Amino acid sequence: MRFLFRTLGLILPFFVPFLCIGQAGITASPSKLYYRLPAGSTGIQKVTVINPLTKDLEVGVSLGDWDYDSLGTNRLHDPGLLKISCANWVKVLPGSYFTLLPNERKELTVELSVPQNADKTIPVHTAMLYFTQLNPGDTKAVNGASIKVSVRMGVKIYHSFSQSDNRNIDITDFIDRKKDPAKSSAGLLELRMENVGNIWLEGKIKWELLHTQSGEKFKMEDLIFLLLPGDKRVLRQDLPVNLKKGRYSATAIVNYGNKDELKIVELDFEY
Repeated sequence: MRFLFRTLGLILPFFVPFLCIGQAGITASPSKLYYRLPAGSTGIQKVTVINPLTKDLEVGVSLGDWDYDSLGTNRLHDPGLLKISCANWVKVLPGSYFTLLPNERKELTVELSVPQNADKTIPVHTAMLYFTQLNPGDTKAVNGASIKVSVRMGVKIYHSFSQSDNRNIDITDFIDRKKDPAKSSAGLLELRMENVGNIWLEGKIKWELLHTQSGEKFKMEDLIFLLLPGDKRVLRQDLPVNLKKGRYSATAIVNYGNKDELKIVELDFEY
């Protein structure tokens, strides 16, 4: 097996969705708020909440914590539970409850005040701002039964002390996993990485697969990833179905950060 790293500097376009939409009740944007503030200072940002319904919408405001598991799935926690929490630093104005008329939009002020004694050894603090529909809407289940639906939207909050970013990841492993006879999967590629920088990362992996004996190339879908500092991540990509036997060369092109640095990892394996 050949396991090779190369780092390049390129300028590439990168798009991250900023709008968070609830199908049943609430629309809130942006879906992420970023603060760069030293200890003892306060920053203010705005969130717009919209009622797309034809009836009044009662909305409650609350805060919580969140992080990622090793596969990149969001985990939600009570406020103040995590060491990286900044939920107690956040105040939402005008208050924790409001009513929206049909099709009304309301701009809220989200104020983040960093304590003077905030732990600077934690490079990034996070919180989740929730908007919860307090008067559930009526809808129908598949069997025709009437049910009540209440929507809760989450806006992620990020805080960093630093004005200069150290964006860096370590690729710790790149392997192939054989197909499982009990499943329809043809097998998968598994890439392991760690955010060793001091800032949040949003990136994308492009995968390339080459049958080295015939020269045939296979395309696989890009994979988006998000990492907080210190996060270790396992990223998996299913191999194309109906692969023929032979030797393959797989390439993972990892694009991350505003400077669009690339890390390219190659793996030779036999299928």
